[in-house]
Amino acid sequence: MAFLVGTDEAGYGPNLGPLTICGTMWKTRASEKACLYKQLRKSVSNVPADGKLQIADSKAVHKTKSIANLEKNVLAVLRAIHGKTPNTWAELLEMLNIEPSRIKDVCSPKGDPRLKVLSKTDEIDRLAEKFRCDCEKNNVELCKIDAVAVLPSRFNQLVDQLGNKAEVLSSETLAIVKRLCESTSEDIVVCCDKHGGRSKYAGMINQYLTNQFVRVDRESRQLSRYHWREHDRNIDMSFQAKGEFFLPTALSSMIAKYVREVSMQFLNEFWQEKKPGIAPTKGYPVDAKRFKAEIADVQRELGIADSQIWRQR
Repeated sequence: MAFLVGTDEAGYGPNLGPLTICGTMWKTRASEKACLYKQLRKSVSNVPADGKLQIADSKAVHKTKSIANLEKNVLAVLRAIHGKTPNTWAELLEMLNIEPSRIKDVCSPKGDPRLKVLSKTDEIDRLAEKFRCDCEKNNVELCKIDAVAVLPSRFNQLVDQLGNKAEVLSSETLAIVKRLCESTSEDIVVCCDKHGGRSKYAGMINQYLTNQFVRVDRESRQLSRYHWREHDRNIDMSFQAKGEFFLPTALSSMIAKYVREVSMQFLNEFWQEKKPGIAPTKGYPVDAKRFKAEIADVQRELGIADSQIWRQR
């Protein structure tokens, strides 16, 4: 039996909206070197394929302006493991283990809004059932999903506390890894998408994950790999460029992106209500400056500080 964990983020570069990070944990009776794409090839593909879930880097799944394809695949996975799809924002957060109070700010929607699902329910159901049966047949289980959404106000506080935004990404990612690792006493293989251009992670692992001796197996631009023993089990952890080749990391990429996209929908709706006619934004630097300039007068009237909506780094 092997436990496999993958993590990835969405929204590291923007000035507006949250930095979202997700981790997924899988159990398989095959070895830790097993490829889940091969085990689940009847229901999952990393490229578009009729009748199959597409689980890949979120950039490959979400290529168009519409969220529909990303949404369809994420919701099908959630239906497969929870027996239902989330209908509201609160239900989505609960399924992803996101504490609702941690994702409330001045732009948050009032109440518990319904998700504006573009995908057809019967298609989501078919994909979910095929995936569920394939997992059952091959003794594969998606055990846990754990995610965080770091809103601008908290992001700015963490940058001040930790010194830079790279450390924010690393500390929040490894907090997810720690929670997932603590949920089992078995050996675990962890693969994180690389954190920018960083190649050395041993010190960070000792700071946030373990006080055990961490063996460095390799540190390069493409791959950094580490090993340690803790509580009579082995933990192998790697930081891989293009880590989405590993299915648990690919799914984490998609979920993180989906949560950010829905969050940005709410942010745009908030400001469009206050400033009718303003074009929506994705929050990335150039367009974020345009958007911020256009809402400046309303922002002043509402008494909203820059630190509440604008990520300083």
